[in-house]
Amino acid sequence: MSTLLVAAAIIEFDGKILLARRRADVPYPLLWEFPGGKVETGEDPGDCVVREIREELAMEVAAAGIYEVVFHRYPERDVLVLAYRCRWVGGEVRDLEVSEHCWAAPADLLDFELLPADIPLAKRIALEFGNGDTARL
Repeated sequence: MSTLLVAAAIIEFDGKILLARRRADVPYPLLWEFPGGKVETGEDPGDCVVREIREELAMEVAAAGIYEVVFHRYPERDVLVLAYRCRWVGGEVRDLEVSEHCWAAPADLLDFELLPADIPLAKRIALEFGNGDTARL
């Protein structure tokens, strides 16, 4: 079985990080995650994260570079997550393909029931920016 390539967005606004809650009708229902999705065949991962955020949350973002790469082995398949630092450049946040969203302080990210592949990202953000200094993100 091949490894699934996923692009995720780390979006900071006003010192908080955007999390999205998965819908009840998808695998790993109602868990929180950094929004994003599967990279389509032939698609640039940076373009994927921009597209996925538009489709899921009606936001326009600019991908500023990879923040972290995470490999996670789920029982059904392996996943490689490219987590991009993204800047919110337009649109109002709406829950189009997620059940809800929230803006969380970096220190509080690990209080959420997160998708397993996102836990290492949350730990790094909480460790590096838990004091509220997201300027370096």
